[in-house]
Amino acid sequence: MCFHPRDRDISCDDIKTYTISSILMNTQINDLGLLVKDVLLVLVEAQSIWTLNIIPRMLEYLTESYNRYIIETKQNIYGTKKVILPKPELYVLYTGDKVIDKKTISFKNEFFDDDCPIDIILNVITLKNSSSIIKEYIEFTKIFDRNRIKYGYTEKSINDTIDYCIKHNILKEYLSEYGKEVYSNMICLNNQKAATYMYGVEKYEEGIVQGIEQGIEQGIEQGKINSFVSLFNDKRITAKEGAEYLGIGVNEFLELVGKH
Repeated sequence: MCFHPRDRDISCDDIKTYTISSILMNTQINDLGLLVKDVLLVLVEAQSIWTLNIIPRMLEYLTESYNRYIIETKQNIYGTKKVILPKPELYVLYTGDKVIDKKTISFKNEFFDDDCPIDIILNVITLKNSSSIIKEYIEFTKIFDRNRIKYGYTEKSINDTIDYCIKHNILKEYLSEYGKEVYSNMICLNNQKAATYMYGVEKYEEGIVQGIEQGIEQGIEQGKINSFVSLFNDKRITAKEGAEYLGIGVNEFLELVGKH
């Protein structure tokens, strides 16, 4: 493993992908989860924009991963026998341009000024403090981000990224052998991101329309209330008549009068 170069006795057969997926949509929720020999649970999140909100998100991913593990291993968390859990190691892989000097970030320190009964600690990996293979991965993501800004979520962005990296010895061996798989995965991911973005735009616009419609309805209703309250104050209708016009009780009508 790249995070554990000292563990030479671990093979690929000892590592199980433990990434959380949505049950309904079969889409990936967190970036990467690895279970190693049932004793180590590694969660990795890649971030191109720096935010400390990754800490509570990671706490959520960790809780969900443990819940899954307990169910799969048929352990009873409500029983008296202590459950056996793999040790967690949490990483945030920052691929952006901002200078981050922290090697770790803490839930307790960042959100509660060291006054919190629980804590999780994330190891921060940046271009500056990464090993060679991770450094190449970060460079790969930076190149793709630049191409994505120029060409959008397109095949050209992906092809140009892969071609450039192979030419400049960035993940060259891996991309030369698995370039087609990387391309396919990135196409699927980009299509999903583009669809999510367009869905968000659609819902945003729909919300604006609904808000306008709702505002108009509320405005009409408020205008009707104001009219009958004014008529009552001018002694042109009684409270009972005002209440009947608005379809409410007399006491409720008098409360509206008091607010005006």
